[in-house]
This record gives sequence, C-alpha cells and structure tokens, in this order.
Amino acid sequence: MEIEGESGGGLVKVIMSGNQEPRGVVIAPEALNEGAEVLADLVAAAMKDAYDKSTATMRDRMEELTGGLNLPGL
Repeated sequence: MEIEGESGGGLVKVIMSGNQEPRGVVIAPEALNEGAEVLADLVAAAMKDAYDKSTATMRDRMEELTGGLNLPGL
C-alpha cells in the first residue's frame, strides 16, 4: 500500500508505505523557485499530510477487522 501526501496544491508530494516508511518525494519544478525555506516547509507539510492519511487509513482498516469483536482498548 502506498499513501500520498501533498502540499502547495500538489507542488510537493510525499509517498509513504502503509507502515509509514518513506518511499519517495516528488517536487514540481515550480516549487524550486520558492526558495529553500518555503520548499522545506512544503516538504514538511506533505510529510505530515502523508502521515495523517496513513494513520487514518490504518485506523480504519483495524476498525474493519475488529468491527464485530468487543476488544477492550480498541
């Protein structure tokens, strides 16, 4: 499973596995014109977006798997 996070309207994309392992970063050429500080912020925001999507996806999958079970703490 690969999960994609993005920022800057798609200027920066980060791809993570379902286990939150980084798989790749795609930076649009236009993003390079923004300067190092802005680009760093865009990469960090895309990473956070991918992380948030990954944790939400895994939480949803666990709920699907344990939906009929009454497990304490889940």
